[in-house]
Amino acid sequence: MIEALLFLALGLILLLLGSNLLVSSTERFSNTFSISGFIASFFMIGIATSAPEIFISIESALLEQTTLAIGNAIGSNLANIALVFAVSTFAISKKGDTISLPVNAFVGMMSLTISVFLLILFDGYFNFIDSLVLIFLFIGILFALDKSGICEDSHPVKYNIKYNLFKIIFSLLIGIILLIYGSDFFIYGATQIALFFGISSYIIGLTLTALGTSLPELAASIESARKGRSDFIVGNIIGSNIFNIAIALSIAGLISGTVVDTVEYTRDIIVLFLASGVFYMIIKSDKFFIKTVYSGLLVITYLVYVFFILR
Repeated sequence: MIEALLFLALGLILLLLGSNLLVSSTERFSNTFSISGFIASFFMIGIATSAPEIFISIESALLEQTTLAIGNAIGSNLANIALVFAVSTFAISKKGDTISLPVNAFVGMMSLTISVFLLILFDGYFNFIDSLVLIFLFIGILFALDKSGICEDSHPVKYNIKYNLFKIIFSLLIGIILLIYGSDFFIYGATQIALFFGISSYIIGLTLTALGTSLPELAASIESARKGRSDFIVGNIIGSNIFNIAIALSIAGLISGTVVDTVEYTRDIIVLFLASGVFYMIIKSDKFFIKTVYSGLLVITYLVYVFFILR
C-alpha cells in the first residue's frame, strides 16, 4: 500500500511538472509566432493540459484498463467545468468582465459528449469502431470551427518577448518525457490502490485520476483570469474537454476495447450534461452575482458528487 502511494505521488508530481512545461512551451510558441486568443488556448493550452489524460489513457489501454481511461476522460471533463471553470470565475478580477462563448465550439463539445454516451449505451462496450466514429466527428468539428470565423481573435495581444525555437522544442520534449513516466507511475499506483480498497478502476479514473490531471487546467485558467483573459479560460476548458474525448478516449479505444458499466456511466454522463448546462448559463449571464452563485453551486455539487460515489 505504501509503495502504491509513493508511485501515485511520484506520478502525480511528474505529471504536473510535465504539464507545466507543456503549457509554458505552448504559451512561448504563441508569443513568438503571434498566435493568440481563443484559438491559441483551444489548440495549444487545450492540447497541452489534456496531455496527462492522453498519456494516462494510452497507459491504461496498454495495461487493459480502458475503463480507467473512460472514467478519467468523463471525470476530467466534469472537473474542468464544475471545478476549474467555476473556481476561475471567482478569480476574474473585473466584475464587468464579459465572457464570450463561440457557439460552434460549445456545440462541438456537446456533440462529442452525446456521441460517446450513445455509442457506449448502445451495447455497453467501447471499442475500435466507437473510437473511429469519435475521431471522424472531431475532424468535422475542426472544419466547423474553421468555417465559423472563430479564428479571428477579438482580443489581440501585443507580444514583446521572443523565444528561441530550439528552447521551446527542448522544453516541450522534456515535458513529454515527464508525462510518459508520470502516467506510468500514476496508473500503477492508482490500480494498486483500487485493488486494495476493492474500488473499480472506473471510479478511480473518474475521481482521483481526473482531479490530478485537471490541476494543469486549473493553474492555467486561474492565471488567465488574473490577467483578465476570459477567452483563454473558455478556450482552455472547451479545447481540453474536446481533446479528452476525441483524442485521449479514442486512442484508448483503438488500443483496447472494454465492457462498461452502463448504470454508473449513465449517472456520470447525466451529471456532466447538467454541469455543461450551468457552464453555458454562467457564460451567457451578464450579471456578476449570478455568475458567482452558479459557480459556487457547481463547486459544491461537484464535491458532494465525489463524496457520494466514493462513500
